[in-house]
Amino acid sequence: MTDTGSIVRQHAATLVAVLFLAPVVVGVSGAFLPAFGYIPELGQQEFNLNAWWQLIETPGLARMLNLTLTSGIGATFLSLIIAFSFVSAAWNHRWWIQAERWLSPILSAPHVAYAVGFSFLLMPSGMLARMLASLTGWTSPPAWETVQDSAGISLMLILILKEAPFLVLMLMAAVNQIAVNESLRAGQSLGYQPWMVWVKVIWPQLYQRIRFSLLTILVFSLSVVDIAIVMGPSTPPTFAVQVLNWFRNPDLDFQSLASAGSLFLMFIVMAVIAALYLLERTAGFLSNWLVDGRRGKLGAVWSKAAIISWKLVVISFSGSVLMLLIWSFAWRWRFPSLWPDTWSLRSWERAWPQLSEPLFNSLTIGIVSAVLGVAIAILLLESGKRTNRLLGKLMYLPLLLPQLTFLFGIQVWMIKMSVEGYWFSVVFMHLLFVLPYCYLSLSGPWRFYDERHSKQAWLLSGSRVRSFIQIKSRILLKPVLASFALGFAVSIAQYLPTLFAGAGRVTTVTTETVALAASGNRRLIGVYALVQMLLPLLVYALFTFIGRWQLREWKLSRRFV
Repeated sequence: MTDTGSIVRQHAATLVAVLFLAPVVVGVSGAFLPAFGYIPELGQQEFNLNAWWQLIETPGLARMLNLTLTSGIGATFLSLIIAFSFVSAAWNHRWWIQAERWLSPILSAPHVAYAVGFSFLLMPSGMLARMLASLTGWTSPPAWETVQDSAGISLMLILILKEAPFLVLMLMAAVNQIAVNESLRAGQSLGYQPWMVWVKVIWPQLYQRIRFSLLTILVFSLSVVDIAIVMGPSTPPTFAVQVLNWFRNPDLDFQSLASAGSLFLMFIVMAVIAALYLLERTAGFLSNWLVDGRRGKLGAVWSKAAIISWKLVVISFSGSVLMLLIWSFAWRWRFPSLWPDTWSLRSWERAWPQLSEPLFNSLTIGIVSAVLGVAIAILLLESGKRTNRLLGKLMYLPLLLPQLTFLFGIQVWMIKMSVEGYWFSVVFMHLLFVLPYCYLSLSGPWRFYDERHSKQAWLLSGSRVRSFIQIKSRILLKPVLASFALGFAVSIAQYLPTLFAGAGRVTTVTTETVALAASGNRRLIGVYALVQMLLPLLVYALFTFIGRWQLREWKLSRRFV
């Protein structure tokens, strides 16, 4: 009976994995054929390279690729350095606990809402310029290119602000698997400064444990669209934004060009990953600096710089939220005033009739996607260690491919099956990205769970289901709630999956916020972006409360598990 149940669970998990990964493979293949001119629906049934020649001759292509590579690689590298430095400086200090409190709200903030709020800080008439104006006496905004600059610096900044906290979270989870204090004591006994011990001994071990997380960030930075629309340059845009423009062109002849561009974007990402792999191999051969005997200098300066960088991340997040809140209620705010001259609810009154439907769609799609993601993740984790090892690698596949590459192919198949533009189609598309995060967030707690609790409960109750519900689910309640909140936040932030699966008929707060980003109406943008940011924040706050407190006999009491 036990063997049969185990086999059934493994087959069920394998079936779920196949059904989950098949759309990714189908999506890539769906983009492959149009890229070479084969689109039977448009009467094009002969393979050719016309789209690729057209791609090569695209005006400003070199500039687009340069923006994509510099902003993507630069943001990933700087985020890694900031995260490594902060974790090293905050170890065994009060900043460690404070960072744990700030990570959840920062990570739950959707990319678009964060980018909009940050743009309100940086723009020539933004809060930073207003603060400078109070000191310099400016009466008009300076002619600065601080948002959507041609060099992509503002895009790189917002990517760093979103990616560095994620890497900090991954490092905090990985550092507990290493004997850090023992390494620090051994290094200091040999005369090494603590920060040099971190760099030479601990960082290489941590890097191996967060390598896949770093790759997902790298792929995201190179292929991001929504943030690039809000913060990136527009003449020319990044390559991913240009590919999306080709997809959305009403002239159907551009579909082949868009498919070729999406495949070329995937080749770029694969080339950068291959270059990173070669760099890792080369670093292994050039590791003499690890044993060169240098003990390190200026450790205090390095630690202060790391803490300051983290403070800037927190201040930027808080300032972005504050800017969204102010602009959503401001009616008249002349430069260089630090505070709005007139407050009003008219922006909310005007936005609400159009906001109600996207808000309802965002809530329902997010809740259903998160519930399915957590349920399937638990099913996979309960399927057995052998299946878990395989899925632990396959789950990264949708995160290691540019969304544009396979989402267009999935959309093609949805059109053929007449399922495009439906609510359940958007849920399915969101699940492709929600499930990996739910699975990865629960894999750690499931791995460290002591199975003796479940075995004892099984012996006493005689039922595996009862032992899971009454014992294991209660012990792992907090990780499950945190996983649901993470899945909901991931769903709320999805732009391209909603755009491709919804076909304009299923709108969410995210798609509407991006659409409004170019309108210039800061009050309306502030309303939509604030709502988008508040949704995951409220879910995180609610589930944090549920995880810590329980209602017994109409009285609140703290949970002990």
